Amino acid sequence: MTCICFPLLADNGQSGDKRTDALVFVNTSEADPIAKTGLRKTGLTIENGDLWIWGYRYTGQQGNGVTHVRRDRPPARVHTFVRAGLSITQVAAGKYHIIALDDRGDVWGWGRNLYQEATGGQQKEGRRDDTYVNQPVPVLKDQDVIEIACGRYNSLALTRSGDVYSWGRNPHGQAGTGTRSSKVTLTKITGFDGKKIVKIGAGYDSGYAISEDGEVFAWGDGDRGAFGERLTGRERFQAKPKVITQNLRAISRFSSGKQILSIGGGSAYTMILLDNGRVYGMGKSSRLGIQGPYEEDEVTAEENDEGDSDDLDENNDEIEDDRTDYNHELTPEELDEENERRAVRGSTHPVPTLVTEHVRSLFCRFRGCVAITNDNKLVTWGHKLGLYKNILYGANPVIRDNIHGPLTKIDVGHQHFFYWNEKGQAFGVGYGSGKKFSPRSNRRQDWPGLEMEFLTDEMKRVYGNDYIPGQVQ
Repeated sequence: MTCICFPLLADNGQSGDKRTDALVFVNTSEADPIAKTGLRKTGLTIENGDLWIWGYRYTGQQGNGVTHVRRDRPPARVHTFVRAGLSITQVAAGKYHIIALDDRGDVWGWGRNLYQEATGGQQKEGRRDDTYVNQPVPVLKDQDVIEIACGRYNSLALTRSGDVYSWGRNPHGQAGTGTRSSKVTLTKITGFDGKKIVKIGAGYDSGYAISEDGEVFAWGDGDRGAFGERLTGRERFQAKPKVITQNLRAISRFSSGKQILSIGGGSAYTMILLDNGRVYGMGKSSRLGIQGPYEEDEVTAEENDEGDSDDLDENNDEIEDDRTDYNHELTPEELDEENERRAVRGSTHPVPTLVTEHVRSLFCRFRGCVAITNDNKLVTWGHKLGLYKNILYGANPVIRDNIHGPLTKIDVGHQHFFYWNEKGQAFGVGYGSGKKFSPRSNRRQDWPGLEMEFLTDEMKRVYGNDYIPGQVQ
């Protein structure tokens, strides 16, 4: 892939926003997930080094100083980075918060911040308890961060020197700091036995790390054998990093975490991509894309959404979470109650099981995964039930060959995809709430997806009519 860009000056019609880039030549043949998020209703992508956001932006997600942005408003770049001349190299997100890594190695956070999941408590003095942060806040500066990841309400960052920082919600120990307190401000995880960490990952309520010498660690919610063993009772919640390298020995020819290209997961499962292109999963069976009996999970309101309700631009989808009291460390009795609710239901695979192979890139979230194969095919698997079983998931890995390819870029959210092709077109698939796929509709979309001209047109308005969106640089 080759990309030559010349920075130009242009007035794109947005106040104080003067930078643009003209794409002169592109030759693209491969795609990898770019925006790896758990965002439920918000659209997000990195384009030309800029971070573009659209859809649901009612708790500060737009990042341009306005907390409540109507979801039918046009997509926009995050102006803080444009004005500072910063390029965004990585982005991660939970359900309603966003963190970004710039080309100087600094981490920024904004959006919903009830548990400090966005900012880690790094707001300006007097504003540490902002529930919704509407501009990027510097979370880690001058630390040379090389990788970021998010659970649904917590965040992680890895520095080049091998330190791991954590912040956000923590009732299941997902912050990795040794407690199960309500929330954790920016904290360095110290439970790696002095080893240098070279890779991190996140699950729904869990975290992962791999050390330079190949040790594999996990922490947080290890329910359903997600960490490669049947943890029972209170052991299901690991509040500090636990070595799980020995639990991976069942993998054929596995000897060290050095063989792992990526590690992550979703709700009650873990997925591992090895350097030989094989993907192994462990945990809740219905998430793993393998043959066998599956339990019938409870169906959430989100999965029952018929896609034709026009949600009000109010904070209704936050109310249940905001009312929940996590402002204390969980008591033994509360842990026992949570364990009882999870007990017995469904089948579990605590032993790492081969899911698929010939994969070069993998990202998992919530109830399933998306992979890109060596020949640039898009593959999905996961949850067997609900409206999205045949759209986003699949009881076994499913090649999505009915798309408008060839692929150049893919962005992943909680239960949706955005994919891009060589013609510069973008398409949306999956859960449509928040008007992610169209400013006129919340409808869910099956493959091959709905073309999102409202997004690509706005990019061309900013970068120029000859610009071809979606060509990864």
